[in-house]
Amino acid sequence: MRAFAAIGLPEEAQSSLAHLQGELARAGADVKWVEPQHLHLTLKFLGELSAEERQAVETAMARVAARHPAFTAALGAVGAFPSVGSPRVVWVGLAEGAEQAASLAAALEREGTAIPLRREERAFSPHLTLGRVRSPRNRGALSERLRSVAWHAPAPWHVSSLRLYESVLSPAGPRYTVLLDARLSGK
Repeated sequence: MRAFAAIGLPEEAQSSLAHLQGELARAGADVKWVEPQHLHLTLKFLGELSAEERQAVETAMARVAARHPAFTAALGAVGAFPSVGSPRVVWVGLAEGAEQAASLAAALEREGTAIPLRREERAFSPHLTLGRVRSPRNRGALSERLRSVAWHAPAPWHVSSLRLYESVLSPAGPRYTVLLDARLSGK
């Protein structure tokens, strides 16, 4: 089973991000846009898990959730990796809640060493991936849209849980299923 730990989004945020994707898509670049219902903030990609590893991950996520309080998150700036001038991954960052998300990601990373899970090699950067650029077609136009798009982020939302998602890949795109919804209950 292929899985990841993430923070889910409310429908209002998904809808707003779908509108933003539509505005950016007008550049005509070759981008594989993430389906709005699949948008999330990945905290840790877990890769392939056995049944035993899944159980250990669920236990670890419950421990992390019990130690961390719920918090408010808000979407922020639009950007791209490695840069807006040379976009490969189009994303939206967090204007609020980035520290809490980073704390959750670090806690999951620490818990993962006991299972053991693959360690992240890159520093955690709280963002939501909107799309991945597949070819150079109209990349310059996409860069210009990224610099000039007028997007107003939706209202902040209350983050009350960590989710374990299963990811099933298919030619039609990934399908995500929530396997665990661990309530953030720390003080």
